[in-house]
Amino acid sequence: MKTRYCHLVLVVAGLAGCATPFRAPSDVAHIKLERADSPVVVVEKIWLERKKGPLVVKGYIVKRLEAKDTSQTHLDVTLFDSSGGVLRRRVEHFEPRQIPHRHRRPDYASYSITLDPLPSDTARIEVRAHEGNHS
Repeated sequence: MKTRYCHLVLVVAGLAGCATPFRAPSDVAHIKLERADSPVVVVEKIWLERKKGPLVVKGYIVKRLEAKDTSQTHLDVTLFDSSGGVLRRRVEHFEPRQIPHRHRRPDYASYSITLDPLPSDTARIEVRAHEGNHS
């Protein structure tokens, strides 16, 4: 009994840290999802979802403890083909832009970015947090 309980605790702990918390729709399950943090925020979760509408990439952003201002941070969402070529690149935002301090909970924001029409040869999607403007 004790061994079974220990295994259950390990499985639950392992799932809690997953970057992809939900299973993708079957037609896009082959697409690899990647995330990249910035000095101000961590791209904590990422998943693909389609509920009675377009395909979206969703997730959460967590403010780093030492960060004060997140209003200049945005997300670069890039779609790649299997050879690493860029199919589409967009600048998107999480909400709220200035992540508030929450007592007893992490300081977080969420994002939901529509991907349709998704290029048919999409093999990888990257959500990268980025500070400031692009040069």
